[in-house]
Amino acid sequence: RNFSSKPTRKDSLRIHAVSLYQGDYNDDDNEEGLWDDDSPADQKQTWHIDPSVGAKLDEQEEATWWLYDGTQESRDALAEMRKKEAQKNRWIQNSLAPVRVSEIDERGRAYGRGSRKTAQARVWIQPGVGEVVVNRREFVSYFPRESDREHVLGPLVATQTCGKFDVTATVQGGGLRGQAGAIRLGLARALEKYDPDFRPPMKRLGMMTRDPRMVERKKVGRVKARKSPQWVRR
Repeated sequence: RNFSSKPTRKDSLRIHAVSLYQGDYNDDDNEEGLWDDDSPADQKQTWHIDPSVGAKLDEQEEATWWLYDGTQESRDALAEMRKKEAQKNRWIQNSLAPVRVSEIDERGRAYGRGSRKTAQARVWIQPGVGEVVVNRREFVSYFPRESDREHVLGPLVATQTCGKFDVTATVQGGGLRGQAGAIRLGLARALEKYDPDFRPPMKRLGMMTRDPRMVERKKVGRVKARKSPQWVRR
């Protein structure tokens, strides 16, 4: 077949579904029984040729027939075109939303880890009556400020699961406000691991995003990061 011209309908190959069975296919007309397959039924192997594979290759060749004329330049151009097409398909595949599934351990708990400023928190949730324990202390005694407690319980309020989960958290580093933000992020991630359907309401309220704000470092010649020393005329 000449690839420099557009293929005609007569040159195209017709592909049909074919099934091949394992057996003895020696072409010997003098002996009988050579075409019989004596192997057990459960050991017979069958090969199937999918006509869609050949049709797809024919479509690719039909789309690029004008580019191939037998020279090295045409081969390079065709390879570059196929490379760009493969890259485009990878981009499309990567743009699809990931499939999230529940991740629950053998004790029926879901785990989430969060951080805020210099505080690091690990949070476990399990079905219960709504008890919250932080570093083996009661929730109210560990966070005496009501604003910190409301900040921590935000994910439970957003998913309408207050009183349905027992929360156990361990946190270290930072102050109370930073620790509250770390527990909040860990709790949101643990709820997502327990049930991926909890993610949309928390995502809309920004509870699934780690707060990147940090304390700015002190500068030389300054009292703090931005504050200058008091100026005296004389």
